[in-house]
Amino acid sequence: MGTGLIIEKPEAQKRGQRVAQGLLTVGFWCLFLSLLRPLLALFGWFIGIRLFTHEMIEKDGGRLLFETLRNYGLVVLVMALILRTWAWYNHRRFAGKDKRRTTMAPVSLEEIARYHNVDPTALAMWRQDRSLYVRHSEEGRVLEVQSAEPPPWKPCVRSVSLARESCTEACEKSDGRAGSPPCAL
Repeated sequence: MGTGLIIEKPEAQKRGQRVAQGLLTVGFWCLFLSLLRPLLALFGWFIGIRLFTHEMIEKDGGRLLFETLRNYGLVVLVMALILRTWAWYNHRRFAGKDKRRTTMAPVSLEEIARYHNVDPTALAMWRQDRSLYVRHSEEGRVLEVQSAEPPPWKPCVRSVSLARESCTEACEKSDGRAGSPPCAL
């Protein structure tokens, strides 16, 4: 089985799923067009088709249209009231309460860096960025991290190498200066 999503590979779906999806699509298009029937009749009347006169005037379709719109409005109102009541209930029940009964001890930066096998200095820099691109291996290990926005320092600092070398060594390799953050071009 490939790595693509089913929606991008319809051939990966079973035949029954494709048939069911097709029938649902046709059914909902028919339902949608039946709901648009009064508007289609109005459009037809504008271009001179007699169907509008028959449906809306002779068969009292205008009254039925307004009754349908009223009923739809009532359904929407009832749904809004139900959702508002549910939100009010949840607010009353949970407002000001912490969901967790116990809190965990904070995890240090060094523990996180050791767990992910990355440099603690690089991890500290990543935590200051607002947006990052992270590339992972097949096993889920962090391979590369890139800042999504240019950092405030030198433009060469786009990604941070995950090699286990000191920051000074990485900076000297990148631009010959010590003291700047590690960078990989």
